[in-house]
Amino acid sequence: MRDLWGEGDDRYGRLILTAAAAARIPPSTDYGNRADDLIASMMSSGYDRFAAGWGGVADAMEGDDGHRAWSILAVGAPRPVVDLSASRIEDFTESAGGHRGRMLVAALAGLGRLDDPLPYGVSTAPRSRWANIIAAAARADQPGTVALLAGVGMQTASWRGVPPEHLYQIVKALRDVGLEHEARMIAAEAMIRL
Repeated sequence: MRDLWGEGDDRYGRLILTAAAAARIPPSTDYGNRADDLIASMMSSGYDRFAAGWGGVADAMEGDDGHRAWSILAVGAPRPVVDLSASRIEDFTESAGGHRGRMLVAALAGLGRLDDPLPYGVSTAPRSRWANIIAAAARADQPGTVALLAGVGMQTASWRGVPPEHLYQIVKALRDVGLEHEARMIAAEAMIRL
């Protein structure tokens, strides 16, 4: 799998290709230096319950690989399986820096796993016409409209072009209309691709 993952534009597709195989590997610190790729691979295809089993391994990892594994599980697991304390979130935002850190905060807030994202520089108030419309569709319990508007809110060349406030609105709206799995998978994809 290591040879397949590599780097490059089609890396995400190769993570998807190996997802079923990655899901068969039992969680172990023996794979610590590649646990982030295994978790990313599983999440890329929605194997969130299998990936969640790696929470203890991710919490014990250090460095960039540890931050990456932790961030994917922080937003992608069906329930919290990694440390979501304020100090852990601050550690990630300081290490990851600007956009990636704010995207994690936005996703956690949209999932209801972080109460106040404002101290991290992420506003939850709708500030655009699109944000008002997706919030209204969620209040009206229109999952199809929310899903369509979520796609519209992510129309950029890369995840770096998606504002954290958009990710917050997308994740929250999807969750509010009962599409929590989809909300988590979008948040996990953001953490994998950034």
